[in-house]
Amino acid sequence: MKLTSTLKVLSMVTFCAACDQTNSRLDTVGADRGARAAERTLPALPDDCRALSRAGVQKGDRLDVALLKIDRALTRQNMRTTRCAEWFDQLRAGFQSSPRDGAL
Repeated sequence: MKLTSTLKVLSMVTFCAACDQTNSRLDTVGADRGARAAERTLPALPDDCRALSRAGVQKGDRLDVALLKIDRALTRQNMRTTRCAEWFDQLRAGFQSSPRDGAL
């Protein structure tokens, strides 16, 4: 009788220990899959990077005024391109510095 009780207790302890290992593995696998999915999910491109520039030159503008308008529009667009390129470079650097698959 005593042997049967001991076997039951041992089997329960073994069962519980096995469940704990399985839960730990599932947590690890879930975290790994979540991390990989997050790596593949890119943030939205900033709205500023999609904007277009217009010079606003109109018929009848003097040539010097038209040239100034075009120069300002070109400067705005060049600044926007620089901001967007810097944003992308930072994004890419973040992806390159993150751990690869299986390196967790």
